[in-house]
Amino acid sequence: MKKLIFTLILALVAGFSYTQDIKTVASGLDKSKTETVADTTPKHWKLGGFGSLTINQAAYSNWASGGTNSLGATGMLNLKLRYSKNKHAWSNLLDAAYGFQFLGKTEAAKFNKTDDKLEFTTAYSYEIAPNKKWYLTVLVNFRTQFTAGYNSPNDSVPISDFMSPGYLVAGLGITYRPANFFTLYVSPGSGRFTFVMNDTLSKQGAFGVDKGKHLRSELGPYVRADLNKDLAKNINITSSLELFSDYFHDFGCIDVNWNVLLTLKVNKWLAAIVNCQLIYDNDILIQTNPPEPAYGPRTQFKEIIGVGLSYKFH
Repeated sequence: MKKLIFTLILALVAGFSYTQDIKTVASGLDKSKTETVADTTPKHWKLGGFGSLTINQAAYSNWASGGTNSLGATGMLNLKLRYSKNKHAWSNLLDAAYGFQFLGKTEAAKFNKTDDKLEFTTAYSYEIAPNKKWYLTVLVNFRTQFTAGYNSPNDSVPISDFMSPGYLVAGLGITYRPANFFTLYVSPGSGRFTFVMNDTLSKQGAFGVDKGKHLRSELGPYVRADLNKDLAKNINITSSLELFSDYFHDFGCIDVNWNVLLTLKVNKWLAAIVNCQLIYDNDILIQTNPPEPAYGPRTQFKEIIGVGLSYKFH
């Protein structure tokens, strides 16, 4: 009798274990099947980029070495949205930044702008080669700033403003895309339009427009190279280089706009950022030897380094 009971118990345990094994295997198969379907589903939209906020502050009270109280912040947003299906591709890039700093005691703090940029690029491409590297592309690029800019310490007369200048480039060309992280766009004839909507700056003929005019039109070859690559697990470099020359005015004199952004991630929410921008435009006249009233084209350079909150979109 004991042997019979013992045998029945063993049978029940074995049956239960066998049933559990079947359920586990079935569950695993279902999960694998679901994951396989999800992995093989084509994703036509791809979002990438990052946003950051850097804050800096300094305060002094009876400090023997001297110092100036300051409070500042810089925000950056770099987003890329790309759609691809069959032979069609549509890429959109938003690059925006704004920074400021208050210098001095609270009751007499002086506002200074440290960064100001708004740029949007959209490009529709159609594949023209079977290797999926060459595309016929229509590209539009728009660039301006958010608020007025001043030649510190003079903060009464603006030297730039929203849409003063504003730049619009549009053209048809060829895009070479050898890898997901690099694209090269070449257009033999693109229109470039410079807007100066501020009446005071327009009357001065700022940024190459005729005095009293708000728009200047140019036509010429345009080249744009974009790079967005992870150099290491937590290091990313983003670069965009634009070159343009006008067929009908100083052809061969190349306008340059080169922006480089290096991001070093500490963790998910913290990162160090190095942002450099170089601009050369033969039509932008800058005082060459202050305080002498001599103006001419100069190489412009901007560099920003900061550590703060950061989030990567993917």
